[in-house]
Amino acid sequence: NYTPPPGPKMCEGPKKAYPLDKPLVKAGWGYDNRRFIAGDVAGIRKEDLPRLKLKWAFGYPGAIQGRSQPVIAMDTIFVGSQDGTVYALDLETGCARWATKTGAEVRTTIVVEPGTKSPQLYFGDVLGNAHALDALTGKEIWRTHVDSHHDSTVTGTPVPYGDMLYVPVSSTEVGSAEDPKYACCTFRGSVVAVGRKTGQEKWQAYTVEQEPKPTGKKTRAGTDIIAPSGAPVWGSPTVDAKRGLLYFGSGESYSSPADTNS
Repeated sequence: NYTPPPGPKMCEGPKKAYPLDKPLVKAGWGYDNRRFIAGDVAGIRKEDLPRLKLKWAFGYPGAIQGRSQPVIAMDTIFVGSQDGTVYALDLETGCARWATKTGAEVRTTIVVEPGTKSPQLYFGDVLGNAHALDALTGKEIWRTHVDSHHDSTVTGTPVPYGDMLYVPVSSTEVGSAEDPKYACCTFRGSVVAVGRKTGQEKWQAYTVEQEPKPTGKKTRAGTDIIAPSGAPVWGSPTVDAKRGLLYFGSGESYSSPADTNS
């Protein structure tokens, strides 16, 4: 029988201060989509790899997978889990400075707001919510449902830039479409811009401009075929500050009325 690991060991003794003046290495999703960390930044060479030893390990309680990419800032590892908990783990010992349950699986990187004495954390969950937490305490600052579709989800890491947070919106509608009685499909991918401090939506840009409507055709099960739809945004956007542009790609193509003959 499987026995889940116990909850995280909380840090004991006097609370360690967060080194707020320590520069944040902007590497990985949410910062640099090349996912490349230079050797001088990582502080490790390929010759060091055979000599590495395990220092500590952490098992996610109540989870069978971990798809949130950890990020290091202020001598702390910030990472989300399948059961919706976000952890702030001490870099040196692995004990938890704090742990906050958000309610839904976190698949994105936890993005740390740089250059402030009261830094926030940004991330998304599988139920289509974007979140902001206080990085020092784990307290929730705001939570915004970024798309009204019942199958919306956030799997790509949100990107902070200026006063805005750009949140990619994807979908799990492919699962709903397995039901022959489900009228498919109605989701449109998008990127939503929300205020970093408030979580208030500023705009939403869809990958499919037209709203989906019944095509007049039906499936063999007798359900309506709806189009156009699709083109979810699975990945993290990239900001081109010089040109004032936002780049992103869709994980799938979209279906149009002309595609519904089969």
